[in-house]
Amino acid sequence: MKKLTLVMAIILAVALLTGTAFAAQMENGVLRAGAGAGAGYKILLLQQHRNNAFQNGVYDAAVAAAEELGCDLTILSSDSDAATQIGQIEQAIGEYDAILFEPVNPDALGAASKEAADAGVVVINIISACTDWESYGIAALSCGDNVTAGETEMQNVADLLGGKGKIAILTGPSGDSGGLQRLEGYTNILANYPEIEQVVEPADCGWDTASAQTTVESWLSAYELDAIVCENDGMAIGAGNAAGANSGIIITGVDGTPDGFEAIKDGRVTGTVSQNGGEMAANGLNAAVLLLKGETLESNTLITTNTWIDANNLADYE
Repeated sequence: MKKLTLVMAIILAVALLTGTAFAAQMENGVLRAGAGAGAGYKILLLQQHRNNAFQNGVYDAAVAAAEELGCDLTILSSDSDAATQIGQIEQAIGEYDAILFEPVNPDALGAASKEAADAGVVVINIISACTDWESYGIAALSCGDNVTAGETEMQNVADLLGGKGKIAILTGPSGDSGGLQRLEGYTNILANYPEIEQVVEPADCGWDTASAQTTVESWLSAYELDAIVCENDGMAIGAGNAAGANSGIIITGVDGTPDGFEAIKDGRVTGTVSQNGGEMAANGLNAAVLLLKGETLESNTLITTNTWIDANNLADYE
């Protein structure tokens, strides 16, 4: 043990003398630069919107991470408008050391991201991936594994159904990369269960609770459903509102939000897959600070963990 300690001390001394930086590593889905490491840096975070519990969790976690890092953080909403978000990025060049954003449109931000990166701004993509993000100077992507989240959710639904039944799916906005990846995960699992039937085409409810509720009310007047699989908790809550508490219909979501947990408690929702959006924002901020300080990342793709949460383990995550 003493030999190992001595070797590590020598390696550290050599690194300090030569200016060699160690690669910062993720531990259990968490990246930390250290308390006060961000002092003196100005960072901008652009959220898609701030209209649901998931986005509120992202906001709160980013504020907490900035306080720990000691950086100057500004958070703006892009109000689900891609042109607004592009303008926000362009206006931030020269004003901020780093920009973090969740893309409203994954195909629309390449030029603005490259302009910022070429100007020396550290650009971090969080939550939903931009198309070909590495090609546009984006330094890192902080997100969940959406394909795995979709697989985890649908596998639990299949298990609860005993491998057969009639289901329907609610999706996020068409074109959203995270939603498409979750749908891919659903498809992967459904390929193993030929007796699980989608009785209606997936409905785009844009992550919105009210839209989901209206859609499911319409479905329930026309179809007998055993399960409704939703790409986020907000839509699962809408589905649960339409079906009512303890309806006998399996209703699931993704995100692990506080209002999703409440809906599990009262029987409107069966379960959710937590990806921890707050951690995605916190990891992005810590990555930005490390890169601004000249450190390297072990990987420029930072992935949080997936956890299935239902009435059986809910108390462990509230």
